[in-house]
Amino acid sequence: MESPASLTALDAFFAGPDDLPIEFAFFYERLPAVEVLAEGLARTLPAFARLREGVPLVEVSGVEVPPEDKVSRAVLFDSVQPGSGPRCRMKISHFTGGGGCLGASMSHGLGDGVSLVGFLSAWARAVRGGQVAPAAPAMEPVLPPLPSLDKSLSLEAQLRRAGFRLRAPTTPRVREEYRWDIRRFPREEVDTLLRDARVSRPQVTSGDVLAALLWRHYRQSGRMARSEPELATVFDFRRVPRLLPASYFGNAGLPLRVSLSYEEAAALSVPALAALIRARLQSANAEDFLRCHALLEEVQRRWGREGVDWLGFSTEGHGLLVNNISRFDLSLLDFGTGAPHAFDVITPIPRVCFIISRGDTLEAHTSLPKA
Repeated sequence: MESPASLTALDAFFAGPDDLPIEFAFFYERLPAVEVLAEGLARTLPAFARLREGVPLVEVSGVEVPPEDKVSRAVLFDSVQPGSGPRCRMKISHFTGGGGCLGASMSHGLGDGVSLVGFLSAWARAVRGGQVAPAAPAMEPVLPPLPSLDKSLSLEAQLRRAGFRLRAPTTPRVREEYRWDIRRFPREEVDTLLRDARVSRPQVTSGDVLAALLWRHYRQSGRMARSEPELATVFDFRRVPRLLPASYFGNAGLPLRVSLSYEEAAALSVPALAALIRARLQSANAEDFLRCHALLEEVQRRWGREGVDWLGFSTEGHGLLVNNISRFDLSLLDFGTGAPHAFDVITPIPRVCFIISRGDTLEAHTSLPKA
């Protein structure tokens, strides 16, 4: 097992005392016998250095399908507990009426959602009889030298520009403190806005449009409309050429803060906002990723691991951070009995919105504090 002391400051940011594990639920019409799954899992683990501690696999039969609310669906997981036991766990639930669920729970300190889905895809490929990737090296990928920080700005200002903020120490977060606002958008509605947005920036995607539409919706309510504009979107830095190896297992999805003036926040149309979001995504480069590393390492140098625990996303108070996970290819999670027919993300993160694809509909799952 990789000891907590070996975590980078970036890993520690995602694995603090107030952070719940990443938890995805995949629903199947049928799943192979647990012995088959366990054998494939054993052959897959050596290829993932950060999981060398092992991944427990629990099977439960006769489970009633839980209600669709996120708190009730927590029963589908053998949840990782911060600071205790293996940091990645799997649970197979067989429903009384047929079908089942694979519940995957992993500490965010080990890696992001793309890493988790990549591991599950390799496991599914092994169960189907495919070749398991060669063992990954035990060492972490070596990054280029970290950039120097801007001495003309305070560390707090640089953090905020990068999409982070310092906050008061928080108590451990629990699911029951949050509510999920789920909004559904027919693709025709999104496509109409997409055509308008592409007039000014042809590369705009439906995810950009939804991010703009959702931010506009939430900004209209309460003090958010009177507060400084805070809009960010998650960018997977694996997409930057030659920055990270293709097999990178870790945290590479980081916020990109979209700069907006008060006037733009109040007046720009959804298509115009979508174009701004796309422009920020297109400008993302290795420097953004390395600067985030440098800033978090500086926080750790100044204030220790406790200082990293004081960090949160700059959107957490009143903004919105949009994470488009609708691109996950669920066909890769076929364990030989068919791909999952549905997918859900369970972990609440304050003011983070996950975009999920449901056939002809795009769903936006936004986690908001009940208070």
